Amino acid sequence: MEIEKSPELKIKGKMVLHQTMRDLTSLRIGGEVDIFAIPEDLEDLKTVLSFCKKRKLSFLVIGNGTKLLMRDEGFKGVALKLGSFFKTVENYDREIRVGAGMNLSQLIDYTSQRGLSGVESLAGIPGTIGGAIVRNASAFGQTLSERVSSVKAMDKNSNCFTLLNKDMDFGYRTSIFLKNKECVITEIRLKLSPEKKEKIISRVKEAKKRKVLTQPLSFPSAGCIFKNSSSYSAGFLIQQAGCLGLRVGDAQVSFQHANFIINKGNATAQDMLELIQRIRERVKDRFGISLESELEII
Repeated sequence: MEIEKSPELKIKGKMVLHQTMRDLTSLRIGGEVDIFAIPEDLEDLKTVLSFCKKRKLSFLVIGNGTKLLMRDEGFKGVALKLGSFFKTVENYDREIRVGAGMNLSQLIDYTSQRGLSGVESLAGIPGTIGGAIVRNASAFGQTLSERVSSVKAMDKNSNCFTLLNKDMDFGYRTSIFLKNKECVITEIRLKLSPEKKEKIISRVKEAKKRKVLTQPLSFPSAGCIFKNSSSYSAGFLIQQAGCLGLRVGDAQVSFQHANFIINKGNATAQDMLELIQRIRERVKDRFGISLESELEII
């Protein structure tokens, strides 16, 4: 692919050829992607999407790569990570407008300091707000979709559009954007509630503390691997099925949280996939329940 000579790819943002995906994912796993692009603004994003359309290339929005398992063979196409234009936030009384590329941690700091409540339960989640929308992130009884007013996005034809909450088909760990991956979220509007910032900050600290105590944060991981079943948490089922410490290569079920698979050093995607399958089989044999993965496997 002679992309170096393509004038369509002249963007203000960053462009890297043959980027190793293990450097872009929280699992630290994955082969090469043909092109890694960081579009600086909407114009850049249109340029990249137009290039993909003309060349009939697949594209993938990776955010912070926190729910992504990239295969060892890599990805034939373009991996996108939104640039600085998509990391801004503005406050309109009780509503905020935030770019999809902003880290959740930065957003929570911003809202906490302004006495705006509604997203602090997500403290400690390492993804972006855009990624959290795609998978309708939730924690400690609060779901992000409860606060979403509208979302702006761009489709594969570089057309911009807006969806209201009712149009986004939110569900447990899903949304219309998870089902239609040919759209890029660019901006979100959230409706929040006024509250004393001291109380909000206290809840943020408590949420972070609980994660430190219950999650294996010292090793690369993708967070929870499986969705909870309707009857039991996935972690409970995995632990009761005798999977704690189960290991394939350098991929291991965490002793601290059974629904985490950690990379002990040089785990491959194949190690992960084999371990995921073994966990599913053990849980199915023991409980008759088929666990569904939260990971996007590319």
